[in-house]
Amino acid sequence: MKTQASVQNVIESHRYQVVPCSDGLVRLSIEQLNVLAFSHIISGLDNISSEEFNSEQAIFSGYTEWLFENVCAITLGWDWHWQWHNGRMQCRVKGLPRSNIQLQEEGFDVSPRRNDELLLEAIEVMAWQATTAEAIKNRYRESPMVMS
Repeated sequence: MKTQASVQNVIESHRYQVVPCSDGLVRLSIEQLNVLAFSHIISGLDNISSEEFNSEQAIFSGYTEWLFENVCAITLGWDWHWQWHNGRMQCRVKGLPRSNIQLQEEGFDVSPRRNDELLLEAIEVMAWQATTAEAIKNRYRESPMVMS
């Protein structure tokens, strides 16, 4: 079954009229996804002990949620982990993203696996690490998230 994309085919994200389909998903092409200006909503740390918090051997993990809002909300979230490596914290996506986005290629829904792969590729080009680190620093009194 062919599914119609629910966003106008323009490359200016402020002009998009995003409308969810009856299943609650917002269908986009990868080109449309790539021009959306997502805003950071929240980031947080998973529970860690005070011993881990002060250790340079610690692996910190948490979550981050992002939003594009026009007529409706498009959400994109994922888990991440920060790890000390050569005296610096390095951040990477952990696991699969969570979203109400259903990507399409040639007007058809991609498979769930392909959808996850494409969303991960989109996350990789977002400048999310510094924003997440700043949110963690502002949210927690002592923060291990120092970008250098």
